[in-house]
Amino acid sequence: MSLSLSALLLLAIPVAPAPAALPAQDAPSSLSDSGSTGQDEGHYVPPRFDRYAQVRIEKRVIIRVPRRRPALTMPLADIQRNSSPPVYEEKKIGKCLPMTNILGVQLYEGRELDLITKDRKRIRARLEKKCQARSFYSGFYMEKSGDGKICADRDILHSRTGSKCEIDRFRELVRK
Repeated sequence: MSLSLSALLLLAIPVAPAPAALPAQDAPSSLSDSGSTGQDEGHYVPPRFDRYAQVRIEKRVIIRVPRRRPALTMPLADIQRNSSPPVYEEKKIGKCLPMTNILGVQLYEGRELDLITKDRKRIRARLEKKCQARSFYSGFYMEKSGDGKICADRDILHSRTGSKCEIDRFRELVRK
């Protein structure tokens, strides 16, 4: 089913809402009682009512961090060699990371996720005790905070399976 151009234009034109009927106590009893005929030098003057409404607008930004598969670190010709995977050492870093710096996530084991950053660093995030990293097999979602950072003991990661986990700590992984 397709709409014609004129039908699309009609949909794009805003329509003013019809004025709501007033309760009997708010409406003037007659035009003579209000002291005005509703006309002022040929212009319509709408009646003035002392009713106010409050509008609340909220903005919510959700950031999706996809799962990153481990990339081959060696050329295909070297696959036949018996090489061990890289060994990393954990180093302390601060409690917060910039959200926009995170490119993806890789599962590690138990309660730990490895975050891959734009500057090719690996940050290990340990989840709270009740959470398992396997719940985040397809990545995670997080709400953008006011400061633009993801922080341990503050922010919550949401998996696509419905799990919600807080981060206990961050550690930077450095190759030995």
